[in-house]
Amino acid sequence: MNTLLVRTINDGVLSALEPFLVRAGRHDGRFDVAPFGLRVPPRNRIDPTRLESEPFLNRLCTLDALTFGPEGMPMPRWLFYEASALPGGIFGFGCRAGALSDSARNRLRLSEGYEGLVPLSMYIAIPARPPSVWYGHNLASLNRLIPEMNLKGMASLTKAFALRCFRCRTQIGATQWDSPALGVHTRFGPLELLTAWTPAHAFPATLTYCLRVSERGLRAAMGDPEAPRPEGPEPEFAISSGDEDAMRALQARLEAGERFVITGPPTAVGGRPAVPVAAMPEPAGEPRWGGK
Repeated sequence: MNTLLVRTINDGVLSALEPFLVRAGRHDGRFDVAPFGLRVPPRNRIDPTRLESEPFLNRLCTLDALTFGPEGMPMPRWLFYEASALPGGIFGFGCRAGALSDSARNRLRLSEGYEGLVPLSMYIAIPARPPSVWYGHNLASLNRLIPEMNLKGMASLTKAFALRCFRCRTQIGATQWDSPALGVHTRFGPLELLTAWTPAHAFPATLTYCLRVSERGLRAAMGDPEAPRPEGPEPEFAISSGDEDAMRALQARLEAGERFVITGPPTAVGGRPAVPVAAMPEPAGEPRWGGK
């Protein structure tokens, strides 16, 4: 029996859904299979190296396509295996196919005979500096596609439980300045900027960030009323999602050694998201990620 050890924004949906974890069996020791008291049942611990896992892995690829296909960023199948499922971990929530209406089944592209676990959210992370530094590769939720299931807050909940499951203490990530996901990531606390303009990415208007994972931040992101969001500095300026010159200028300052932090969620300015930024004091004894 699960005993949830934290209050969340949507306890009702958590009680109705099943957690799952995809990981290669040889990596079992990396994971907490009962994050915040919510135990992943053995049948929902999926090994991507086994043939029997194919139907569920197919569903995860469909979840990715439904989420990122419209944005032009679906994940190639080989990348899903080689850079995600095999070396890393995938945590999420789902329900049995029999619990879905015919309409929902159609929207989720379920085959007629499929009656297994249907993933409704997932967070994929890859070890960046084992055991405690992980790169967050993918966060997906079907809240907008199936609103009748009341998956409110599912993206934040999924990431929070996943970070605890992965025993992550520092999370690295990359997202676009105009991405709605940035509003989710900032719920966990201030985000230190590692890049502001990233030509190595297919979309150069991408930022790279570092999140120091904390108990308070995880609980705040999940909506625990007793855990306010970790405080950061007051914003000093904002970067508009359409201002490439500002992104390039901030990148130059980062490369010159200055440190900056995203202080909170984007706000709408002139019809575009504007991301609040402030200078970050150099913390004593705390190097940048990637430093010595």
